[in-house]
Amino acid sequence: MKRHSTRSGLRYCGAAILFVGLLAAELIYLFAGEDADMDAATEIARGRGYQHNLEVMGGKFAMLSADFNRWFVSLWHGRSLAYTVAVLAVVIAAVCFLLAHLMVPPSPAEPEAERKRG
Repeated sequence: MKRHSTRSGLRYCGAAILFVGLLAAELIYLFAGEDADMDAATEIARGRGYQHNLEVMGGKFAMLSADFNRWFVSLWHGRSLAYTVAVLAVVIAAVCFLLAHLMVPPSPAEPEAERKRG
């Protein structure tokens, strides 16, 4: 039985994460529609009265945090979710590939020492 090093294991994991993540993102993009409920909620939140009341009660920071929250929530619905999954898959796979690249390759004497022990 051939043993794989941690370095090659990280490469295989990175490739698997990239393949599965991009496949999932493509399937999400094909089958997900836009949320009509999210559009209605966004129109209410972008109204002048809502923004004025929010600024009066909480100040500029409340408005900025509400905008950030609205943006972050929108990443997890509809076709935006497909883009989010694709970006996360690429980033995680890149981290795996980078870690595999930074690892020190095993020395040639290492497999011989393991065979003597085994």
